[in-house]
Amino acid sequence: MKLLHLTSLLAVALLAIPGGATARQPKFGDDGKFKIIQFTDAHVRADKPDEMAKTIDRLERTIDAEAPDMIVFTGDVVTGRPAAKAWRAILDPVARRNIPFVVVLGNHDREQDLREEQIAQLVTAYPNSLNAAEDGRLSDIAVPIISGDSERTAAVLYCIDSNDYSTIEGLKKYGWIRFEQIEHYRRTSREYTLANGGKPLPSYAFFHIPLPEYAEACTADPKAVRGIRREAECAPPINTGMFAAMKECGDIVATFVGHDHDNDYIIPHHGIALVYGRYSGDNTVYNHLRRGVRIIELTEGERDFTTWIRQSNGEKIDHVRFDARSSKLREAKE
Repeated sequence: MKLLHLTSLLAVALLAIPGGATARQPKFGDDGKFKIIQFTDAHVRADKPDEMAKTIDRLERTIDAEAPDMIVFTGDVVTGRPAAKAWRAILDPVARRNIPFVVVLGNHDREQDLREEQIAQLVTAYPNSLNAAEDGRLSDIAVPIISGDSERTAAVLYCIDSNDYSTIEGLKKYGWIRFEQIEHYRRTSREYTLANGGKPLPSYAFFHIPLPEYAEACTADPKAVRGIRREAECAPPINTGMFAAMKECGDIVATFVGHDHDNDYIIPHHGIALVYGRYSGDNTVYNHLRRGVRIIELTEGERDFTTWIRQSNGEKIDHVRFDARSSKLREAKE
């Protein structure tokens, strides 16, 4: 699987959508800000229309309240059949508002009545989708965020498939980011760094299943956890070195995941912020937190970022700034 550059694919985002609108190229605003909604583990099911409607309403209300520049769905978007109906139900409101979006798949997305190729075709058919398909699946992509006052790349979002389940006999449970994906990330990161005069660009990674380092960080310094940690991290049983690659490349400021419904924390670990989104769906096998959405706000020219949770009742909590230089969390003002 190649990690595709969206610099050459941004024409996808600029195609006309029904009604004559065009999708916006991801770009810092005149105020130097770029806001992302992380909508994770929506678990929408067309066979449970009342629950699906609540989740979509939550997405729409969050969009209207936060006015994001981009939305990233970090997996387990659709977990029921007919899957195509549910995918359209949750993506159509984003298309109507003409907001660029990316989908990274979770382990349950591939268990429904659509083949992975069909999911890729459906998602990339939306003109405001920044996804790309290759070899019958959604590709890992690097999304450049353009400077507010020029055409240069000011930051990069890496959207990566963490796959679903173990493919090695004798190893059970969840999948991992594979060696070839890590190598493609490393190559892409080096290219961006070279193009930026040898200085790594502020970069942020989004995928579904947490890295093993999430648990390691909490074990090493449990007092550093900001947010809720009510379950053990369901990380893969082996460590393929993604975190080490990010440290070597020197560009990744933070990773954002979902998967574990009872975690929404953020914790610094060796200079990188490891972050969970807040569970955004409705009723599923387990969920004990008030439903919500994580918001991420980047500032052009800075590695620091601010983030908060907007709960389903509209309340904003855990508003913090990650100080990248000191690798510490600071209280942030609205």
